[in-house]
Formats: sequence, C-alpha cells, structure tokens
Amino acid sequence: MSALHVKGLLWIGVIMVFHSCQTESEENEIIMNDSSARGAFILPDVHDPSQLVFKDNKYHFMASGLESWYLEEGASNWTFAGEPLDENKPSWYNGTNRFWAPALIESDLGDLWTYFSAVENEDSHQSKIGFGTLIDASDDILLENEQTYVLSSQSITDAFAIDPSVFRAKDGGMWLVFGSHGAGIYTVELNPSTGYLKETPGEKAFDSTDSRFFHVADYGGGLNENNVEAAYIFNHPTNDYYYLFVNWDVCCNGVNSTYNIRVGRSQNPEGPYLDKEGNNMASGGGSLFIDSNGEILDDSRFIGPGHSGICQKADGSFIFSHHFYDGNNEGMPSMAFWSLGWEQDWPVIQTTEPLLFW
Repeated sequence: MSALHVKGLLWIGVIMVFHSCQTESEENEIIMNDSSARGAFILPDVHDPSQLVFKDNKYHFMASGLESWYLEEGASNWTFAGEPLDENKPSWYNGTNRFWAPALIESDLGDLWTYFSAVENEDSHQSKIGFGTLIDASDDILLENEQTYVLSSQSITDAFAIDPSVFRAKDGGMWLVFGSHGAGIYTVELNPSTGYLKETPGEKAFDSTDSRFFHVADYGGGLNENNVEAAYIFNHPTNDYYYLFVNWDVCCNGVNSTYNIRVGRSQNPEGPYLDKEGNNMASGGGSLFIDSNGEILDDSRFIGPGHSGICQKADGSFIFSHHFYDGNNEGMPSMAFWSLGWEQDWPVIQTTEPLLFW
C-alpha cells in the first residue's frame, strides 16, 4: 500500500474510538462506551496477531495477511504500515497468497524477523513456515524474503506447518513452536544467527519420529479431532518457567466461535508443559485461561479468544494480547490488550486495571 493508514484504539471503560482502515486526514469517530467497565484496549479488524515487540521506541505486531502495525512512543492510535507480501510472493511458495498467523521477534542483530504460515493446500495440510526480515521503507513495511522456508508439512497426520511463534530460551537459544490439528503442537530449536532450524536445516519436512521435534500439546476437549492450535510460548524473565498457551476448539465463526485459551508451564523449552493440576499438555492437559464467551473476563463481548502474546514493558509490567470476535460489533475479529499479573507464578488477566502502553 502506498499510504499509511490509522486505526482507532478502543479503551473499554472510558471511550471507544472505532473505525476501519482510514487515511490520517480523516477524523476519529468517538463513540461513548456501552460496555461494562473493562481494562482492555481494543483494535478492531485484526485476526491472528503476533505478540508485541518493542523496538526503536515503537510497539510492533503483525497479523494474518501479513499486516504490519506499529504504535509510536506516546501515541494512542496504531498505524497500519502495509501487507509486505501483496506483491512480493516468495519464490518457494506454490499457493495462492494464503499467508496466515505470523510471528515476530527481534534478531541478535536488531532486525525484526517474521515467521509466517504459507498454506498451499489446507485440506491436505500442505504448508510451509516462511521467514523474512521486515524493512521499514518510509511509507510501507517491506519484507526481505529469504531464499527458502524453515519447515513444511505434507499430510493431515503431520503437525500442520502453520501458526508459528518464536521465543528465546533462558540459555540464549531460539525456539519455534507451531502446529494445528493433525499431530498437535511441536517445538523445534532454531539457529539464532540464521533463523533456520539449528540442526540439519536443509531437512525441512516435519516427521514425528525426528528427534529435533518435541511434542508439547494435544487437544483435551470434547470434539472428535485434535482441535488444538495457535500455540505461543513465553519465557518469563524472573522465574524458572516457560508458559505454553494454546487454543482449543473452533475459530473463525464470528460470534459462534468456540476458541478458548489454555495454559501450562515447564522449566524446559521442549517441555513437558503441565497445567495447574499437573496434567501434561501433550496428553490433552491445559488449564483454562480465557473461556470462549467472556465469563473469565466478565464481559460477553469477548468471544472466541485466541493467538496469545505477552510483552514486558520498560517498567517491568506485562501486556497480554489476543484476538477475539466482538459480540458488540457483529463478531468482527479484533485484538485486545490487557494488563497481565502473576499469582503463584501463573498468569492472570487484570480486568479492572486499564492497560497503559506508556
């Protein structure tokens, strides 16, 4: 896109500033709050977001379609910076521009790296996880494509190569967590210098018998297939744990979505991740973190939450982000940001404390 766009931010409990993509010259529409007083900031029309990354005095995130967004220091409106693969399809990709659910991380050299789902055939789970460097080119955010992808899936019995998320280990290493349905959720170690698989990076096909891949989560709900996806792992900076968030059940159906967020923790990036009752998430465990209809958040507008992310602010406090389907806005996919606390080393959404970015 040739021009920056701005989306208004909704502050639940004070005012709601809502509008779709617009030019900077258009005025924000102010709509008085008609919801119960919650502490969330809401960005409308966002799906499958990455975690926030704070770099160069800006918060950054990406979303499906490889939308790129940033919030400048001191600002209250997010800026939409473009979709870098609109006209820049990778040479290794054999699909029809189905780029979903990206991840974002700062590299050792200070670059912004993105990992993304590059789906070639959803029905047969043929997909690749792509990789590239984001380059800020004044108006638009461009993607410098790498020459090859990170890993792939080929069948419905594989861990579907979508929904990547990348995190740093306590020893400085870098790991990728991914998967959807099929064989469940897996982690694999990356080379932090190159961004590709740490061991034998030329062997890219997923294989459940391959010792590089660690199985960390399966579905434990009532449906007949392995409805687990959207994994995210957070390495807590001041305790011994890694926290695995996953989604159970069904997304993408607006107000009829049943997505819910589950969590467990481990002292190792490869697991095992155990829930509050000690159940292994690889065997279907997972403590409920946010339910599908807003009961835990005490607000029914938050339907089908998913795609978790955590960012630590400069003052040491934490922001939790996720998408949801807005029950107050005809099920529009939207992104919520909350203040996050910790109780007995478990994460807790602080619903009555307004989230402040600055």
